[in-house]
Amino acid sequence: MTTPVVMMVLGRQRVGKTSFLNTVAQYLKARGAEFEIWDGDQQNTSYNLSLFHRNALRPPEGDPEEVKVWLEQRFSSVIENRTSAILDIGGGDTPLGRLVQDVPVVETLEGAGVRVVLVHVVGPETPDLDYLGRFSENNLFVSKQTLVVLNAGLVLSGRSVKGAFAQTMTHPTISRVLSAGGHIVDMPRLACMSEVADRGLSFEDAMSGAGGSVKGLPPLNLFDRARVRKWWQQELPNMFDEIPADWLPATRDSQTDAAE
Repeated sequence: MTTPVVMMVLGRQRVGKTSFLNTVAQYLKARGAEFEIWDGDQQNTSYNLSLFHRNALRPPEGDPEEVKVWLEQRFSSVIENRTSAILDIGGGDTPLGRLVQDVPVVETLEGAGVRVVLVHVVGPETPDLDYLGRFSENNLFVSKQTLVVLNAGLVLSGRSVKGAFAQTMTHPTISRVLSAGGHIVDMPRLACMSEVADRGLSFEDAMSGAGGSVKGLPPLNLFDRARVRKWWQQELPNMFDEIPADWLPATRDSQTDAAE
């Protein structure tokens, strides 16, 4: 039986957490993976996972304490039903942050046979590492499966990705994560990401020339469609190849390999 995975994305606001999770969800779904999508971000109402995934589960109320109860229920369902899930909880003082103050979430889930993957999305500003540093230093919310995503979409025009993240890569927090078995991947930049998001399009619809599902916006122009296609078909697979396969909800191919 495949081990269920719960992937939770953390980080400051506006570092691209939802963009990363939306990309993961679409990429894995296109490859036959089955998992739940939990949209617990109560602050971002214009760009959230529910916009792109109509089956995303959301808490019935926005009160932080109610969301915390909802999270416990969702975690319990993973243990009981052996299903995988990805969680977008937003940034700042989140209900998840409050929950881990009360309960050792990672230890509890992993003790029940669930693999917990903590993803920290960061831009080239070193304060983006504060979340990761705070959780890892006090051992409050850490996992052997820690993934640091360097969001190239936040690099200013005219700078190379390697140069922009040079200071990040030498930071003591990164060294600590790597020595504990963590991984670092680059999320490739999609220049027209905002145009895709504004239209509420999936990436496959965007590159096929479908019209926007919101605001009545027209399809992407021919060159932006080509950009999405190159990003989706050539650049994203390189990122996913760098992520350990068992850190992700199982795809059709990985399930077949396990059966053989």
